[in-house]
Amino acid sequence: MRKKAVLIAIILAVALAAGYFLIFGNSGAAQAEYEFATLGRGDVENTVSATGTLSPVTTVEVGTQVSGTMASVFVDHNDTVSAGQILAVLDTVLLHASVLEAEATLERTEAQLRQASADYERGEELFGKTLISESEFLPYDVSLKTQLANLKSAQASMLRARQNLDYAIIRSPISGIVIDRSVEAGQTVAASLSTPTLF
Repeated sequence: MRKKAVLIAIILAVALAAGYFLIFGNSGAAQAEYEFATLGRGDVENTVSATGTLSPVTTVEVGTQVSGTMASVFVDHNDTVSAGQILAVLDTVLLHASVLEAEATLERTEAQLRQASADYERGEELFGKTLISESEFLPYDVSLKTQLANLKSAQASMLRARQNLDYAIIRSPISGIVIDRSVEAGQTVAASLSTPTLF
C-alpha cells in the first residue's frame, strides 16, 4: 500500500511538472511571426499638434452706409464667402422711393432749365436789337445760370439716391470666412452717426 501511495505521488508530481512546463515554459521564447504584404503606393501624413488661439491674417469689418431694417441675412458664422457675394439686404422700399423722388426733381429741373434757356434766347435776341436794356436782360441770364446750378444739384441728388439704393445690398469685400455676425433679419441698423459693423 505504501508503494502505491509513493507511485501515485510520483505520477502526480511528474504530471504537475509537465503541465507547468507546457503552460509557462514556452512563454519566454515567443515564436517569430511574419506578415506579408504587396508593395504599393500610399499617402504619408505629417501631423503637427499645437496649442494657442487662432487669429486671422486679415480681418475686414463689413458695415452699412445707410440706415434701415435688415430684410434678409444670407450668411452665418464660419460660412465661406467670396468677394462680391451678397451677405445681407436692407429693406429698399424707402430707398427706392428716394430714387423716384430724385428722378421727379431732375425731370422738373430739366423742364425749368428748358424754359429758362428759351427765355434767355428770346431776351438775348431783344437785347441784341437794343429793344430791352441790360438791366431788363440780366434776370434772363441769372435765371438760366440758376437753373443750370439746380440741374447739377438734382443730378447729384439722383446719384446719391441711386448709390444709397445700391448700399442697401451688403456685399463681401474680400474672400474669406465669416468669424462674426452681429445682425439678424428684422433688426434696425442706424448709420447716421457711425457705420455699424454687421459682419
